[in-house]
Amino acid sequence: MIRVSFFGIVREIVGEKETQVEAEDSVADLLEALSGRYGIGFGEKVLKTQERDLDLILILNGRHIEHIGGLSAPLKEGDHLAVFPLVGGG
Repeated sequence: MIRVSFFGIVREIVGEKETQVEAEDSVADLLEALSGRYGIGFGEKVLKTQERDLDLILILNGRHIEHIGGLSAPLKEGDHLAVFPLVGGG
């Protein structure tokens, strides 16, 4: 199982602090599975398209996914993915 923790507005969208998901091959696959579970609100927030960049910060086992393969980063049993909203300030 992969443990997934949600923070900020993402937590409000999914309605829970944390969940467990069967192991997927990559972070992208995991996000697709979560979109199926949590519906269009989650999918619109997280799914990257050619027109829209990812609106989240994803930390896999304490490392930003951009440093370990991006959305193609492989997953294994026991991994922990933390999902944070992209926050802007000024």
